[in-house]
Amino acid sequence: MPDLASALDAALTARYRPKEVKAPATTRRGLLARMNQLEKLHARKGDRPGSAGRRAARSAGIAPDTWTRWRKSQRAPSAASLRRLEGAYAREITLPAFRRALRTKKIPDKVTVTAEVRWTSSPKKMYNATRYRTVKLTGMRPAMVPTIRAWVQAGPEAAAQAFERGAAEVHKTEEIAFEGDNVHVEFP
Repeated sequence: MPDLASALDAALTARYRPKEVKAPATTRRGLLARMNQLEKLHARKGDRPGSAGRRAARSAGIAPDTWTRWRKSQRAPSAASLRRLEGAYAREITLPAFRRALRTKKIPDKVTVTAEVRWTSSPKKMYNATRYRTVKLTGMRPAMVPTIRAWVQAGPEAAAQAFERGAAEVHKTEEIAFEGDNVHVEFP
């Protein structure tokens, strides 16, 4: 049952995060998937067999011979080597794809939120007549820019705060709060 931060994080992740290798690097499948993607990135036209692997290994800070032993299942990577591999994978594959997604996908102007919606911070705490409901917020692009920036830089909690502040500004009210433990956020 997600709160606003979790629901917003899930919606933004679905919209902007690139598809990643789901298997952990500690499994054979996850290790090889990361190695293959790094080798593909470092491949050049007319390469000899193994050249891309050597370049990928060097970019990750791993000895090319060690890389070859991993590929042939002659040796398992150490914890430190796995951290170096994960760092190279994040730096060279995941982050550039994420940045491309942020640049190419439009910032949403409409947001649908299902939650308990409180429209003011007054003592009366003005909730909707139906406590748990779906609201369609329009004109949200000015609020989504700082929300996405906060999500990228500080995480889901900061994004949720920026989202509520921005929604209140866009809809010219003192405060809007999306409460409850079953919040759902969607970008139509």
